[in-house]
Amino acid sequence: MVSSSRLRGRSPVRPPGAEVENDVTPRSPRRYRVGGQFAWVSAGRIVAALIQALTMLLLVRTVAPAEFGFFSAVYGVVTVVQTAIDLGIPTYVIRERAKDASQPFVTSALRLSNLLSLLLAFLLLAAFVALGFTFDSRFFLLVPLAIWAAAERNADAWLGVVFADGDAKINTANLVGRRLGNLGLFVLLVLLTQIDPVLAFGISSASAAVVSWVFAHVYVARRLVPYEPVKAGYLIRESWPYWLNSVATQARNLDTALTSVLAGSTQAGFYAAASRLTSPLRILPTSLASVLLPASSKRDASNIRGLIKLVALAVAAFAVMYAVLIIVIPFGVPVLLGAEYEGAILALQITAVGLVFASSASLLGSLLQGVGMKHFVAMVAVVTTCTCLAGVALGALLWGATGAALGLAFSYVVQSAALSTRLTMFVVRKETNR
Repeated sequence: MVSSSRLRGRSPVRPPGAEVENDVTPRSPRRYRVGGQFAWVSAGRIVAALIQALTMLLLVRTVAPAEFGFFSAVYGVVTVVQTAIDLGIPTYVIRERAKDASQPFVTSALRLSNLLSLLLAFLLLAAFVALGFTFDSRFFLLVPLAIWAAAERNADAWLGVVFADGDAKINTANLVGRRLGNLGLFVLLVLLTQIDPVLAFGISSASAAVVSWVFAHVYVARRLVPYEPVKAGYLIRESWPYWLNSVATQARNLDTALTSVLAGSTQAGFYAAASRLTSPLRILPTSLASVLLPASSKRDASNIRGLIKLVALAVAAFAVMYAVLIIVIPFGVPVLLGAEYEGAILALQITAVGLVFASSASLLGSLLQGVGMKHFVAMVAVVTTCTCLAGVALGALLWGATGAALGLAFSYVVQSAALSTRLTMFVVRKETNR
């Protein structure tokens, strides 16, 4: 096991003649360029989202509404389970690799990710089979999603090394290729076979994810430092704040269910139109946020001002974009969604205002995680998620979809204010990277 001095953050020094499992010298990461990384990440995510939307559209057109509703509900639960079981390892890998490529923690963390992915596959497989026998035979059609969920999450964890090294184009190519492979194989299975479209989607998703997983392991293995055992308990203690932040963020997805219970299905539909249809507008802020995490991993109060200015400029640009959206919404809703959705216009506009603060929160949270304040970011995420759900519930009860949107937007304001205050204190106090 690594020495205690190493666990305090010192770079490991290997004694002469020490035996290691893998005698491959890791590749030195290139200079990290925020602009180039952001361009690759944002472009890749936009293209991948469009391909995914096309795949889902094809699935919708090949199954009955009830079957698609069943699939969508389970698919959403699986994505939450993915986040719950990874223990924050993917984010931990990116931050630690960007901070110091010579540390052994990343290699050990990826091995732990392998075990967690096996656990994820086993749990989902067991759940689908058990539910298929005892509850609904349609769960058997979802069995391939167990392989998809595990392979995709593990591949992304491994490719975090490449991302931290400044090679976002590799991650982008892998993501887009995975989505294209899924789409292509799904179309072939639907056109050339008689299997159920949901099963075809599961098989194509799993197949594309396995190819992605193989590529990630082969490509990343040669970049890793030789393996040294690090206790899983230490890795979990270091990664759990990232996990808590992710889980708290995912928990916000309960907002529509609360609105439905407290304000009725119609108001829930209006609110869902506001909260879900505006989600793609967060691709650019979240892409930049993912780039800022490794970029800030070696910064402290003396040299982080450049990144803070970048965040300020980005938030201003996003604010202009969302302001235009607010103006367009009253004219666009009747055309795109239909006259029956005119009741969602004010909720959509309020949500668009909230997106300015949501973008700020994403960017500021990444900066703070990069300089080592992961516990504070996680705490803020939990508090603001509770604020969000309470605000949505109270707002829905009093004013329906509009009130729920106010509760959602208010939670983003609270989160942004808390994170910006802590970052200001970090600079004023001249704190060091942790």
